[in-house]
Amino acid sequence: MESGCSSSFQLNMMRMKMAAVTTVSLLLLLCSVISPASQEHCDKYAVTGGEFTVILNHTLKPTEKLRWKHNTTTILDRNPPKTAGSKPTYSKGSESDIYQNGSLKLTNLKKNQTGTYQPEVFEDGTPVQNLKKMFLCIWDPVQKPSLKTDCVEAKSEVKFTCSASKVPGGFNFEWLLNEKPLTSEKGQTLTKKVKDVKEVSIKCRVFNNASSETSEPVTQPCFKSLIPEKVLGVSIWIFVGGGGGVVLLLIILVIVCCVKARRKKHMRLKDEQELRLGWTNPEQQQQQPQQQHQHRRQQTPLPEHPHHHHHHHQHQAGHTGPRQNRTRQPRPRAPDPPNGHPQPSPRRAQTPKPVVNDDDEQPPPLPQPRKKVPKTPRA
Repeated sequence: MESGCSSSFQLNMMRMKMAAVTTVSLLLLLCSVISPASQEHCDKYAVTGGEFTVILNHTLKPTEKLRWKHNTTTILDRNPPKTAGSKPTYSKGSESDIYQNGSLKLTNLKKNQTGTYQPEVFEDGTPVQNLKKMFLCIWDPVQKPSLKTDCVEAKSEVKFTCSASKVPGGFNFEWLLNEKPLTSEKGQTLTKKVKDVKEVSIKCRVFNNASSETSEPVTQPCFKSLIPEKVLGVSIWIFVGGGGGVVLLLIILVIVCCVKARRKKHMRLKDEQELRLGWTNPEQQQQQPQQQHQHRRQQTPLPEHPHHHHHHHQHQAGHTGPRQNRTRQPRPRAPDPPNGHPQPSPRRAQTPKPVVNDDDEQPPPLPQPRKKVPKTPRA
């Protein structure tokens, strides 16, 4: 009885082991079907629909034969030219699939082109050694991300969230502040103090080994300045600087005009004061022409008068006869001045009357004392 129980237990254990092995095998097979690149290490990456060049690490000679293989399938077979000056021939593939140096050109890539690319070079039938092969992984390109902003903590902080469509192989996040990457931030969200990002442009970038995309720039919406940063595409500070220069120029012009007006007013008041003083001093006005006339007389040279010699008649002593009359000689007249006008006699120098200009404003009459009139008695 005991031996039958033990045999059934061992049978159940074997069945369980076989089921576990079968499950593991199915999982491995499923993984290999879904991601064939997971079985190999990817040397290079490319995106579906894109282009890629597989480099040939060998200097190809015109006399050598070249063959490219994808996994185990030959995709290009290039034969050397048969005669000098002719072109090489292709038994598989075409001239558009290869560069002149032998590198392989891949266009309009598809996922089934993922795999190992291996070159083979033959010189006179002998294979060239040490040629490198490469495993190429082809992934779908990442999509352009979108950036969302939210104000938190009573608008003292702002939260940025980067969103993008998922792709096989996944992608990573990177944050850019004014085009400079933040090396310490690698997550999908970014939280910053509003005061630290007041005037900062923020972007998020998603990337993997095959491709990358960057979002449109955004700024924090939690704090808005009353003064815009740009007006008509020009920085506001340019307008502020230009306006300040215009205001300064106007201030200088106003100061210059005020100084000129004040100086002009001062000169006008001074002229009026001198005119009033001239009106209130008529005696001084009368003396001024006399002084000018005397000054002219002093400057005008007087003519020299000839000496008159009087002949005295000597009479004999004791002569008591009548006295002889002396002939009166006329006095010499002073010559006329050069200008033709006669010189006034110094004895009869009269004070010239001041010239009165009818155009000048007449001074007001001086106040006279009031005369006392006898009162008439009432009848």
